[in-house]
Amino acid sequence: MQVANQANVVELLDELRDQVSGGLLYTHYRTNTNTSKTLEVTAFAYALIELLIEKGLLTEAELNDRKRQVMERLAEKFRDNGMGVIRQEPEYDKYTFDSTVKIDCENRIHLCQAACCRLKFALSRQDVEEGIVKWDFARPYLIQRGKDGRCVHQDQQTCQCSVYEHRPLPCRAYDCRNDQRIWQDFDRNIINPNLDALFTEDGESP
Repeated sequence: MQVANQANVVELLDELRDQVSGGLLYTHYRTNTNTSKTLEVTAFAYALIELLIEKGLLTEAELNDRKRQVMERLAEKFRDNGMGVIRQEPEYDKYTFDSTVKIDCENRIHLCQAACCRLKFALSRQDVEEGIVKWDFARPYLIQRGKDGRCVHQDQQTCQCSVYEHRPLPCRAYDCRNDQRIWQDFDRNIINPNLDALFTEDGESP
């Protein structure tokens, strides 16, 4: 029994090391890439701006207004592509959120296979600072999923959530009834025949 427990500890430590290593690799790669690219782009942009202003082709006010618009577009694009840190926006207090969805999951889970627990989504600052819901070190701050694509907080045998009282806002607010990725006809209990397409490493968000 003691040998088995030691083996489990070693396995858990190895898994933790892999996650930390993945997170550090992500951080170092982004830091190196961003530093060099930022310097190059900044130098080019400043040179171009100075030339355009000197030639009277634009004003500083016009430049600042357009810069704000472009920054908003790029920020959204970067988030969609998994660049940088991802968190829920806007944020709400999950414990006072009053639009929690009630689905009779116990009567449908044999059909849907708890597909919602395989979807990826970003945690909120509240989730991260609370330190109960686990996030993916290599892809901050996405919900952590196991090798099978399921949320690590889902019990493999019962499909119950081990952190239900502290579950993130997307888990509380997500409504699968009209999600055609999962249900072809919710009321008639007809599952989407292509449901397995969700069960991938890059499953879509709720």
